[in-house]
Amino acid sequence: MKAVRIYGKQDIRVEDIDIAEPKADQVQIKVKYCGICGSDLHAYSQGFGLPLHKHPLTGRQVPITLGHEFSGEIVKLGKDVTDFKIGDAVAVEPLIACGHCANCRSGNYNLCLNMHAKDGANFLGYSDDGGMAEYVNAKANFTYKLPKNMDYELGALTEPTAVAYEAIKKSGLMAGQTVAVMGAGPIGLLTALLAQTMNATKVYISDLSEERLSKAQEFGLTTLNPAKVDVNDEIKKELPMGVDVTFECAGAQPTLNTALQITRRGGIIQIVAIFGKPVTIDLSAATMQGYNINTVLAYNNSFPLVMGMINNHQALFKKLITNKLGFDQAIEGIKSLASDKSQVKIMILPEL
Repeated sequence: MKAVRIYGKQDIRVEDIDIAEPKADQVQIKVKYCGICGSDLHAYSQGFGLPLHKHPLTGRQVPITLGHEFSGEIVKLGKDVTDFKIGDAVAVEPLIACGHCANCRSGNYNLCLNMHAKDGANFLGYSDDGGMAEYVNAKANFTYKLPKNMDYELGALTEPTAVAYEAIKKSGLMAGQTVAVMGAGPIGLLTALLAQTMNATKVYISDLSEERLSKAQEFGLTTLNPAKVDVNDEIKKELPMGVDVTFECAGAQPTLNTALQITRRGGIIQIVAIFGKPVTIDLSAATMQGYNINTVLAYNNSFPLVMGMINNHQALFKKLITNKLGFDQAIEGIKSLASDKSQVKIMILPEL
């Protein structure tokens, strides 16, 4: 079968490889759609998240098949799998977890105590083979049937939407509150859209890219470009106390600084992004403002709910898919995330 394999920094190859038979607790999936994530770009350009040594849970190291945002059709069942049948349309939660530590048993498997590795991220597509291939094997307990009227391309949006949903869940956002989102990339845009669909009364989104802001405007979001306006001043004109919740989805010192300015006293600053370098924060000042500063990592126990949300807003979510490419264009697609800010979600289709 064809697969998009990463060997290391700036080394991605489209190869013909074999697919193993599914293990007893796995299903084998014929991949229909696989989204390209910003972290795939970081893996390619910087080697981010790649297991150069054997991963403690999977035993794998590069080369690895990329892809952690995927959907497809079940074609084979492991001998112990009883909850699925051949032909089921599914999406896969790509987390890798031991399943038996205290955090896994309590439902916080995204914080598995045994997933710490010398290197390698704990996802399919990084520390085990992912969905940028014709077929993939996945654990049945991390596989979810798509709702009856939901197609495969929307199914492949479940994973990135779950990232945004987990941030909103962690923030405790309630209907009627006001929101600001720092960064209008795919996760920032998804976070803003979910806040909007969950009845936030005002949603601002800030970014330096006019292309990204133009896309956000298509969804009725209030956009702010910090190169052109003072974001704090603009928000305070409407909301003198500031917003109730700020989502930091850009991962940079300037946007964190802005989040600390625009959030009302006693409000929530929800960190969503992974910061590429250390940042500084005046904790005494933050304490005096009563800010609650939260972090979040991936997601847990969210996929069925997120699928339902996407299914109820199909037309909205389909607007997020901005390009569809075949395997031979995968490297081009990954690179374009850095060069073409108008792209939101690029999908790889094995059948193209």
